[in-house]
Amino acid sequence: MRKPEIITTDNGFAIVTTKGTDAVSLDEVSAIVAYKIDGLTTDLVCCDIVTGSGDGQQIRTVHEEISGFETVMARFEALPGFNKQWREAVIFPPFATNRNTIYNRSANAT
Repeated sequence: MRKPEIITTDNGFAIVTTKGTDAVSLDEVSAIVAYKIDGLTTDLVCCDIVTGSGDGQQIRTVHEEISGFETVMARFEALPGFNKQWREAVIFPPFATNRNTIYNRSANAT
């Protein structure tokens, strides 16, 4: 069975699972919310990647144990207004969810 992975593309990323490939353009990303899930002995850093709006909104959840997570997070840093200090905001303090919106397209619209 194939493990999920995230592949960066020229204009975005793709999440590849046994169910198929879900390709997303960076232009589609409207928000990114980072947080931790308490795993008893360790925390799992996760991100909800929001595309669309209203009834057409979709949320794709990725986490740090999926291959390609660090690469796609580095790609997101190119988005205008992306919080490049997101990791510290999410990791500290320990044992807290620390939910943070690290990117919001509408907040950066001019």
